[in-house]
Amino acid sequence: MRSVFVGMAGFLGRIDGETRCAFWVQEPVDHGFDPALLIEVDLGRCPSAAVAKEISWADVQVDDCFTGPNGVVGGTTLGPRWPELMLAGAVYLERSFAASLPERIRPSCPPPGVNAHDYECTSVLYWPDTVDPRAGNRYTGHHAEILDERGSLAKVDVYPPGRARHEYVTPVRMWIDLASAEQCDAGPGSLTAIGVGDGPKSGALFLVSGQLSAISDDSREECE
Repeated sequence: MRSVFVGMAGFLGRIDGETRCAFWVQEPVDHGFDPALLIEVDLGRCPSAAVAKEISWADVQVDDCFTGPNGVVGGTTLGPRWPELMLAGAVYLERSFAASLPERIRPSCPPPGVNAHDYECTSVLYWPDTVDPRAGNRYTGHHAEILDERGSLAKVDVYPPGRARHEYVTPVRMWIDLASAEQCDAGPGSLTAIGVGDGPKSGALFLVSGQLSAISDDSREECE
């Protein structure tokens, strides 16, 4: 089992409680701070709360803020809770929660004005305590192209988010084992679309971006 998140910009428009707030997806100056366009969310309904068994996984609305490999901050940076709320940042809404919002405020993926593939604005977390080698792992979507392959190993060009369609962008080149859950989303139902052999040579590659422990106490993942 897993939670899929769609990413977007977030501009804080209202504070409703310690972890509850409402935000705009677009710059509020552009629409005159229209309150009808606010998206209400409880930033406390996140994966770390599900691991602590404070909520069910079905009640997750938004991803945590977390620090991934090489100290890169990922997930939702609009929070995580009062009074540390940031006025603007990234928000990663759980995909089914986002789809349940009224059409007038339902965010698109990719967001308006973002010249990217939808998977470049998507991340996935496989739930801990499941029988899956990906359990507890986080993966973030990238556009990638396979240049060479040796068995399950592939030499790939990985593009910065939203830059795959730009002629003068230099991608990151690496070898990766497309069968390894420690490196990428690999396995049944994988969101990674490229593959060796007869698989597509250009498309989505979900690289590992962090890990959520199945063991939790009163603490929460925090941005450093």
